[in-house]
Amino acid sequence: MTGRLNKLQQDLKNIETEVANLAERMREKYRIYLDLLGESLYKQAIGAVYYICTRYYGGEFLALSHSNRQKLQEEIKALGQEAKASLQQLGEQSFDRGAFSGVGFSKSPAETKNTPDFLKLFLDKRENLAATGEINNPDILLHCCRVLEKNCIEILNHLSKQINQQLQKAYILPPHLPSQIIDMAIQAGEEGQSLGGGNNMLNILVEAKNPEPEEEKDEDEDDGDDHDFSSGKVTKVTAIHLRMAELEFADTRLSVERNQIRSLWEQLHRLGEQYHRIRKEYTIAQAEAAWRSSWYD
Repeated sequence: MTGRLNKLQQDLKNIETEVANLAERMREKYRIYLDLLGESLYKQAIGAVYYICTRYYGGEFLALSHSNRQKLQEEIKALGQEAKASLQQLGEQSFDRGAFSGVGFSKSPAETKNTPDFLKLFLDKRENLAATGEINNPDILLHCCRVLEKNCIEILNHLSKQINQQLQKAYILPPHLPSQIIDMAIQAGEEGQSLGGGNNMLNILVEAKNPEPEEEKDEDEDDGDDHDFSSGKVTKVTAIHLRMAELEFADTRLSVERNQIRSLWEQLHRLGEQYHRIRKEYTIAQAEAAWRSSWYD
């Protein structure tokens, strides 16, 4: 029995060593991936805004003064750069000690203001308090990877919301449309509901109550598909929704890195299955040995 326990214990140590090595490979692969994702996100976010301002809301963009067009463009670039920096910073810290607990970020008022807004989104969440040392447990490594993926999506969604807010402030998107409607549409898209769009955009059909008397509404009706939101009729709104899958599809380098990460995830799942199977066998062997050691005829 002792020999069996020793063998199972050694098997567990071997798997833990493999997991630790895999964690290092995943850390480096995610660092490369997030660096590329930051660059691609910046470019594709600007490209999506370009399409919004030229193909969908060209009249509204032309109505802006030259200085206001430049102001909008500078604001979009600044938001894109901030998101890019946050993703790259996340990549540099991935799987490091305290990477998900905010270690390295001062909580003092003087220094907290220098932490990018996108990183503040998740630094204080309880679920992000994994990775407190060397990662040799497949469950902890899997948890870290899931948190990292979730954080990436949060950054993309937050950037989408901020860009849409700027477009509303500039009167490109309908300014009276509640921002919560766009935010809910973005969330619905993340949950798998199809909202059309493509090219990092989403289409929303909004219907509001018309404050005018019924007679006036009948007089103003026409046969068009799109109507002004302020009139209280049906409006089709095209807004920004930056999606991981579309970013990867449009960037070959990013797609290649994602495929390599998927391969590492598959290895992690296999190691996890082996780890839990051997852990169960080890526990059973320990229990059997404990039973025999305390049993007397």
